[in-house]
Amino acid sequence: MLIFLLVLLLAGLGGFGYWAHTQGYLKSLPFQTGSDNGTTSSGQKYTTAPTIKNVKLTATGVDGFSVMWDTDQPSDSVVEYGPKGGSTFPNKSEVWDKGLVMTSHGVVVKGLTANTEYQYRCISTNKDGLTGMSDIMYVTTPSAD
Repeated sequence: MLIFLLVLLLAGLGGFGYWAHTQGYLKSLPFQTGSDNGTTSSGQKYTTAPTIKNVKLTATGVDGFSVMWDTDQPSDSVVEYGPKGGSTFPNKSEVWDKGLVMTSHGVVVKGLTANTEYQYRCISTNKDGLTGMSDIMYVTTPSAD
């Protein structure tokens, strides 16, 4: 819970949270507001993929960005990304802890080029292996000036 509050504070400060991450004070930012053992409240396994909603770009820097989203099921957090206009997503963000499942997600993508357009999508997979994906979204990193 303390990490969740810290991440919310830093994400609320926008660029400061991104700066803290780029300086090595923070790593990938998945955070947890709830988890379970990979089953529904009645103990049954999931039969549908997680639904991704409320996707929000929370900070953009010259070499990266951070994004947050919610899911209707506990699941992991990954962002696929690549240059805008490509037919594939050649890069994936780090998964902070593949075993960690949550319903509120936040990931930092870094190592990008300044003043460049990227496409990205959020991906969450539940413990039953069912994967949900967001729509493709776009971000432009600012120039280094």
